[in-house]
Amino acid sequence: MISVFSLSSMILALGVFLCPLILIILLWWFLGLAIIKIRDEIIKHRQWHYTPCPHCVYFTNNQELRCAVNPCQVLTKNAVNCRDFEPIVGYRIYDYGLGNHLTNR
Repeated sequence: MISVFSLSSMILALGVFLCPLILIILLWWFLGLAIIKIRDEIIKHRQWHYTPCPHCVYFTNNQELRCAVNPCQVLTKNAVNCRDFEPIVGYRIYDYGLGNHLTNR
């Protein structure tokens, strides 16, 4: 028969080994979540810079109407191939996906 003393010492020994292990697992989990969140924010930031909208003559920095021609597509992935894009005179726009650049002089 197992005595109370040996049972409590077994539980204590199990807790001594499991608590640091659980703590390390939780820290790695939170670190992984933070890395994923940072990566997603970087991807969103890069996608915003790939859109030509800020360099278009129809783009306004107004929150209510950012684009006079395509207000539903402004600053989205669909805006990359916008048919109505007209570059502002003097801006050089790089297409980071292909390495080409457009100039409007």
